[in-house]
Amino acid sequence: MKNKEVKVRYVLIISLIVATVSLFTAHAQQTSSGQQNPQSSDQSLRQQIGTIIVTPGNGPALAVADFQPRASGIEKPIDIFNSTLWNDLKFAGAATLVGKSLYPKALLADPASLKSDQWSQDPVKADYVAFGNLTGASDAQGFLYDVKTQHQLLASPLEGDPRHMAHVFADQIVKQLLGIDGIATSKIAYIRGQQVYLMDYDGYDERAFSHEGGITLFPALSPDGGKLAYVTYSTGQPNIVVRGIDGLVLGSTHFNATTSSPAFSPNGQLAFSSSKDGDSMEIYVSAGDGSGARRLTHTRNAVNISPRWNPKTGQEIAFISDRGGTPQIYVMDASGGNERRLLSGGGHMDSPSWSPDGRFIAFTWDGGGGGYNIYLADVATGQVLQLTSQGRNESPTWSPDGRHIAFQSNRSGKWEIWAMHIDGSEQQQLTHSGGRLPSWSK
Repeated sequence: MKNKEVKVRYVLIISLIVATVSLFTAHAQQTSSGQQNPQSSDQSLRQQIGTIIVTPGNGPALAVADFQPRASGIEKPIDIFNSTLWNDLKFAGAATLVGKSLYPKALLADPASLKSDQWSQDPVKADYVAFGNLTGASDAQGFLYDVKTQHQLLASPLEGDPRHMAHVFADQIVKQLLGIDGIATSKIAYIRGQQVYLMDYDGYDERAFSHEGGITLFPALSPDGGKLAYVTYSTGQPNIVVRGIDGLVLGSTHFNATTSSPAFSPNGQLAFSSSKDGDSMEIYVSAGDGSGARRLTHTRNAVNISPRWNPKTGQEIAFISDRGGTPQIYVMDASGGNERRLLSGGGHMDSPSWSPDGRFIAFTWDGGGGGYNIYLADVATGQVLQLTSQGRNESPTWSPDGRHIAFQSNRSGKWEIWAMHIDGSEQQQLTHSGGRLPSWSK
């Protein structure tokens, strides 16, 4: 009987390693102190989120005039720059973009050409206008004006390829309007096929990162974007490899066991799940190179996976455990104490992901028996909102600014990476050649 139980346990573990939501046969509900009952239609939480993302028709109005050429033969770079800048600012949700059909017909390339009243009054009625010019395929000058006060807010020289220049300028505008760093220059790690890839936040510039033979899974970028950890089967056993973003190997684990789900803390430690000390998957923490692993959870006949640090404090870890019968979200102190169940919703939960400010956790849930979707929970109150509804949606990861979420979805017929605002709006497909298990960082 014992051998049979061990075999069943490892079947469950392997289902986790191939990154599907675990379908456990038992279905039980457990209550514990501190757990919350999800309220998927709570209006107060929706109102809170509405103050984070500027929805169309709300917030300041921003006009984004097409940048103008100051040299010949740069028609394509100009087009790339203008479309990239518009898309960056639209997805940023920092202001309501004024449609270009309302703009004055006169071209706007520099401050000398700006007639503020044409932009601040009907039909444009903008609060701000962004504009500028390209002096070559890799040089530009961007401006941002408050057209009501006629005050120059930005005068930015830009260098690089057209997409990079547009990303940089978009982030500068977001910083000026919201006082926070933008995400246009951020990156997402993900799995395509059997290897780790990196791409720009909007799905462009996809490039292979890992080069080991065999399967790789669970990529995790460090909060500063300088390191990437992932699980590789290159030696036969699944172990964690940690690399600098330049590809240099910084460390690895060497366990004769199943190991999964690495995650970086704000100060560079790793948390992960492993069966290295027995048949059960338990949560461990280690140094940033995988050394000095210390066990945090001690459960029998249970699977504990997907640890994720509270990025605000670094003092709490959320994780998934089936100790109550079905996989649910638990939270514990970073030392391993004070374990408690966060939500009481039944069904199957997976892939908890803290927002950068520690206020929310995004996670995968079947809603107690329905389809798998991305939900958002207020950690303090337990209020929950459903963010997705099409296809199967899993593995949420937060943008560095805490205002957007990337995830994997099969709504297009296969697993791809998608992104959305944290209120569930502006859902857009990022990859088109396959993508799973995204991790988003600076």
